[in-house]
Amino acid sequence: MMAILYPRLLAGQAKPLHEEYRNLTINELTRRAASNHDSAVYVATGGDRVPETKLLELRRLLVDLAKESGFPNESNRELRAAFDLNIAATLHAEMGLVPAEAASGDVWAFIALVLLPDVAYWRYPVPPGDRVLGTDLTRHVFGRLWWRAQLVHSSDDPDPYAALKILGEAAFDQIYARRKALGNSPHLVKAILRLWNELDLREIDEREALRDLLKRLLRLTPFVLFESLSDQSLDAELRTAARETVTALLSTPTLTSHERQARIDAVFAGCSDGITDKASRSAPIPLDDNSLVRP
Repeated sequence: MMAILYPRLLAGQAKPLHEEYRNLTINELTRRAASNHDSAVYVATGGDRVPETKLLELRRLLVDLAKESGFPNESNRELRAAFDLNIAATLHAEMGLVPAEAASGDVWAFIALVLLPDVAYWRYPVPPGDRVLGTDLTRHVFGRLWWRAQLVHSSDDPDPYAALKILGEAAFDQIYARRKALGNSPHLVKAILRLWNELDLREIDEREALRDLLKRLLRLTPFVLFESLSDQSLDAELRTAARETVTALLSTPTLTSHERQARIDAVFAGCSDGITDKASRSAPIPLDDNSLVRP
């Protein structure tokens, strides 16, 4: 199948539009929305240019989803979160992008500034440039959502995008910010999501736990080729790293050894096999409350 090529709005044209659009109303931006732009270009590689009818249909789909979350009126955090989840799945399912195209900020600048300026500036009123220009895909109003869907998409699942609901935006940003080592591997990201879905983190700062886990995985990257591991082996590696993370985070003098171990076991109670239980049995139990040292 040939790649679908999307129009690109280069920085020289995108920046002036952003400066103009940030001062316009949503209704004015709706009137500016278009499926083409005189300055748009296409990459000079093999592929079929996206038909204008497909761009118009994409706009219709995304505007309809935005309306479900209050567009063009003010929204709230819950509606915006639902909007992001729906947009992520729709962009990934409908655009037909290959990762090489999706990695281009100029593609996303066209989507935000030409095709959907009203939706983009409604989602982020008076946004900084990186929300619409494509200079940082971890922050782009649409680009970041496509990549979230790309990293979790599972074609074998009845709901291919179900894992989008496991981690919030801030957590995904932590993973994607480390994309050169971790975030470019859907295999690894899906394993992290499987693990996170099993853990009971109610007694732990989830954001701090994820940050610590990712640091441990980064230290493993010179020695472990995650892509080569089977799902079972990769899950075992991640559970081991997660147990180290949880142990470190619970290494406080306010807990006795038995209390600490009970809380660690509670975090992993929902794991689907006995790997972590086995690791727990083989791990030495500290003799006093201060004997565990944070890695």
